[in-house]
Amino acid sequence: METWKLTEKLWGLSDKVPFYFFSLLFSSISSSIMMIVCFLGLSWLTLLAIIMYSVFVFISYLLFAMPLQIILNIRPHKYSGLYLIIYTFVFFVAVLLVNIIIDNTPLYLIKTPTYCALSIIFAVIYWLWDSVLLQKRVNARDEKGATFEAKER
Repeated sequence: METWKLTEKLWGLSDKVPFYFFSLLFSSISSSIMMIVCFLGLSWLTLLAIIMYSVFVFISYLLFAMPLQIILNIRPHKYSGLYLIIYTFVFFVAVLLVNIIIDNTPLYLIKTPTYCALSIIFAVIYWLWDSVLLQKRVNARDEKGATFEAKER
């Protein structure tokens, strides 16, 4: 690959970095709120729990979902069912790996409804924020680029 093509690709990616970050941040906070409301309940320590869980979820999303999101956004599709299926599969693996690393839990976790619920909730939330924040921005940028290229010709 020529250097100018690589620079052009990196420049296009740097334009989307804030949207990747916001997608990651909002997904982490939303997932933490859902996890706490569904599994732990509300109490006076809920805000502290949301902050702590958000940090762990942010790291997990950063390691597992962000690289996948960058790859999938090469060909952006807003609210794509295929992307939701891919995110769900990745989150089944990610929740299992994180749980094994943190708790040294045996593999019987896969059969529990909590495991399935967490994986699906995390995937849907990340997919929604990706579609709302990033896909709209990528599609708009691509349309502007296509219009600009058409005007140049």
